[in-house]
Amino acid sequence: MRPHTLSRPCSLVVLLASLAAFFAPGLAHAVKVPLGEGPASLNVSVLVQPWTQLSKGGAPAGGLGTDFFLRRTRLFVFGNVTERISFFIDTDQPNLGRDGNWNPAFYVQDALVSVKLTDNPLFIDAGMILAPFSHHSLQGAIALNTVDYHASLVRFPQNEGKIWRDAGVQVRGFAGPLYFRAGIFNGIEGSAATDAAPALNPEDIPRLAAHVRYNVFGKEEGLFLNGIYFSDHPLLSVGMGADYQPRAVMAGGRERDDINVSADLFLDYPLPNDQELVFQTNAFRYWQGREAANSGFGIFGEVGYRIGILEPVFSAEYFNADVANTDFLSLRPGFNVWLMKHTFNLKAEVAIVRQQVPAAATTTGITGTAQLQLFY
Repeated sequence: MRPHTLSRPCSLVVLLASLAAFFAPGLAHAVKVPLGEGPASLNVSVLVQPWTQLSKGGAPAGGLGTDFFLRRTRLFVFGNVTERISFFIDTDQPNLGRDGNWNPAFYVQDALVSVKLTDNPLFIDAGMILAPFSHHSLQGAIALNTVDYHASLVRFPQNEGKIWRDAGVQVRGFAGPLYFRAGIFNGIEGSAATDAAPALNPEDIPRLAAHVRYNVFGKEEGLFLNGIYFSDHPLLSVGMGADYQPRAVMAGGRERDDINVSADLFLDYPLPNDQELVFQTNAFRYWQGREAANSGFGIFGEVGYRIGILEPVFSAEYFNADVANTDFLSLRPGFNVWLMKHTFNLKAEVAIVRQQVPAAATTTGITGTAQLQLFY
């Protein structure tokens, strides 16, 4: 963590002033512009997630490290062209100011056109899309039930798309209680062999990915899934996913097939007096070569119990790697305050992470995170 030029009291004043600004009315305005007399419309929204992090031993002198930054700053532009043609585009500049870095990449994260084929509904999406894999990887950052994703368990190969997205075409829709997504994507671009490295995906075969889930109660639909719905009816679903591209990863000095599978369960159960039980678990298995750091078995679980606007949350992660002495375990107690549901909320958690390191002592890190979210 970087040293700070502001004193701790001054930093606190800045933080409180920032919070006051967020509470002020009229900070952000959603814009919906009808385009003509038909169904065509244009919507503009923003997502801002300021973070405060405190980490044990994170300061240069070995004491408590502090960091104030913007975890996400996103602009959304989406709408309908006709009743059957829609689009979605968003940008991001993640971790703005983290560790003193004010120049992180700014990029288009999602950019897709959707065509509604039937009223079931059945869609075809084309563009930069979240690759279908698991319930968790299909969740939107706006609607997580924890502070952030369990990103250390979603282990797609390096240089395969960007932030779990990939360019391609997919079909998604319902067949009764069965929800499905399946697509063909660019994946790892083929490259010829050189003196320094063997060929990688030399036939330039595209990536295939699919996710299917059975809705036992209720129905989860939409381009992005939620970690919590504030639902007035029970939601229970189970899902499976698969992701494959031949000869797309390098391990042990030669190319290997990239094969990944997932299984998950999601429950959102409303109770009387504005209470709600939320639980999900996702399990993953990755085969990217036994010498690859990504190969192994991972699982996480998270549970929350909301009473009005207050919700204690607990999650845990575990990864058992094929490479010896690289396993990790994390425990993450947290607390959410849903001031305006997903529109405006405050989340906090403490992450206790035990990481094995090859040829070194196992490390245990403790990091506290607080997040304020505005989505409008």
